[in-house]
Amino acid sequence: MGASTPRVVVVGDLTIDDVVLPDGTTQMGSVGGDSLYAALGARLWEPCVGIVTRRGDDFPRRQLEGLASLGISLDGVVDIPGPTIRNWVIYEADGRRHWAYRTAPERTVEVAVRPEDLPPHWLSARPAPVVHVAAMPIDAAERIVEAVRVAAPDAVITLDTHEDYVRGYQVQVLALAKQVTVFLPSREELADLVGYDDPPRALRQLSEEAGLHRVVIKAGKDGAMIWDRLRSAVTRVDAVATRVVDVTGAGDAFCGGFAAGMANGQDLVQAARRGAVSAAFATEGFGSLALASVSPARATARLTGSPRAGLKDSFSIELMLDEIKSAPEVLRNQLAAGATSAATLAESLAQSGVNNIYMTGCGDSYLAGAAAALAFARHAGIAAEAIHALDIARYRVRYLPANSAVLCVSSSGEVGRTIEAAAQARAFGHRVIALTANPGSRLAAEATDMLPLKFEALGNTPGTISYLAMLVTLFDLSLRWGAARGTAIAPVRAALEGAPELVAQTIARSDEPTARLADRLRHRAAITFIGAGPNEASARFGAAKLFEGAQMRGVATNLEEWAHGEYFVSGDGTPVVVVAPAGASSDRVAEILEELAFVNADATLITDAPPTNSTANVIELAPGLPEEFSPLLAALPLSLLAFYLARDRGKQSYNFPSPMAKSEHYDTIHRDTRGTPA
Repeated sequence: MGASTPRVVVVGDLTIDDVVLPDGTTQMGSVGGDSLYAALGARLWEPCVGIVTRRGDDFPRRQLEGLASLGISLDGVVDIPGPTIRNWVIYEADGRRHWAYRTAPERTVEVAVRPEDLPPHWLSARPAPVVHVAAMPIDAAERIVEAVRVAAPDAVITLDTHEDYVRGYQVQVLALAKQVTVFLPSREELADLVGYDDPPRALRQLSEEAGLHRVVIKAGKDGAMIWDRLRSAVTRVDAVATRVVDVTGAGDAFCGGFAAGMANGQDLVQAARRGAVSAAFATEGFGSLALASVSPARATARLTGSPRAGLKDSFSIELMLDEIKSAPEVLRNQLAAGATSAATLAESLAQSGVNNIYMTGCGDSYLAGAAAALAFARHAGIAAEAIHALDIARYRVRYLPANSAVLCVSSSGEVGRTIEAAAQARAFGHRVIALTANPGSRLAAEATDMLPLKFEALGNTPGTISYLAMLVTLFDLSLRWGAARGTAIAPVRAALEGAPELVAQTIARSDEPTARLADRLRHRAAITFIGAGPNEASARFGAAKLFEGAQMRGVATNLEEWAHGEYFVSGDGTPVVVVAPAGASSDRVAEILEELAFVNADATLITDAPPTNSTANVIELAPGLPEEFSPLLAALPLSLLAFYLARDRGKQSYNFPSPMAKSEHYDTIHRDTRGTPA
């Protein structure tokens, strides 16, 4: 599935709301509608969202253009003559809400989405999307659900309703709810359906008597209540504390966040937690603009509890854990945000005959290039090599072959040696590509081409999400370049698109065993990391995180070189981390593990293919990625290890001894001096 095809499709209406709060505050002309709130709630967790709705001729077009600027697809918006639905929305002090239609009641039927409005290519996508059917007249909702079931039998369908579409239609609503995957009524609507206000009892009754086995009740300030027949119990998800201004649209935003969670493989509870965060942001201002201004990174921070109460230091090591846990959303967002730029660049590189790529940078940026070289060789079919920025600027640039491109990697775009490498490569006539999160940086100014990094750091922590964003962008470019050169990449494209879910699984699998390993190694003087192929870079990444956080010595080397070097200083209890997802060196990994066992080293194996006959401690990665993409997963337990070691040892990120030391350090690495190449 292409990055531009929606994974969440929201079907609903647009409205203009005149809101009256209990204290008399009035907000006239708030732009809203269930489709708008739900789409904005969904895009906080899933970058590929599409909206299907009907726009009256008085609905501000600039509001829809604002959705497009956020990456929400508008292929399903149908312009119709006549006015947008306009409502008085009046709130009582006890939370009750009254609706008064300012347009004619029959207008709700005229503006209701029709099956022919659904873009066929959205429903034919594989995997099938999650389709959220927002509140609309029950007859219209029935037609939409039937059309989706016919066009996309595997689609997940979530269904919301409205008090006006429940009273008098109970039998019809229950019959429709049985046809969808998850039913999402409010507590008040649930009471209207069963005739009493006792959600746990009502949920069991609906499961036993009406066959509704997956129901999520929206309960406002009381959060959500979840019934899943497999659990046979009601699970509660708390509302997210926030400063409430206007609750209009909060339930729809919840539904959107929930649908995005389902699209990303979350269970009902985790999807509802995302819905709760979306709902909280929706209440913090009037109209949909409160949600439109929220970034996915802020939503992830709210979900994970960061910024933490009382936490003002951006160098707090706790923020490192928050960033690690945000990795799945970061990868999804990066794949979507960089798709157009990567596709355009790949076509240009193929057409111009570039057949050598040299990736350069410093620190994690250099390691990202080293980890990606195999992907370029295998899928783009070109010669690929990672060279440190100092070496390319001072020693290699004069001797690079013709038809080469130099890809300079720097999140900040302000690292001195990487800028020098770009300038020298340009001076020698090579194409220079900048992979950076800072399009206004000095590095960007030296480049001929740009690849954007789109992530929001939560603090000044040892980088994990920045490294993963670099990796996934490089892997994406390798596939697009290969496709432009005529290589069939469909299966491996599917694997890369599935990486965010495997990242989430890997974090869940590796968190606890990594914390136990950190507790065991916290008093050691040094840890050795070894790996081969793309995961020699992973081993070096693991050592770097120890420097930056725990302030421990990390030694990194090639898998084979360990036997020729570090072997001689390894013995009883020496900690060695072997980074070895399944791949070309798996047989040699097994032999090195036997040698480690022979010298009684304290060996830990990070892998997606645990051996059955090894005595090494194993930290499992989720299986499913080919070896060339496996650094995306291998980095996670390495970062978690660095985090737990730093926290257990009472360290902060980078541990600068003084403000002067910090200033001097950054001045050194950002200093843009120019040498004469050898």
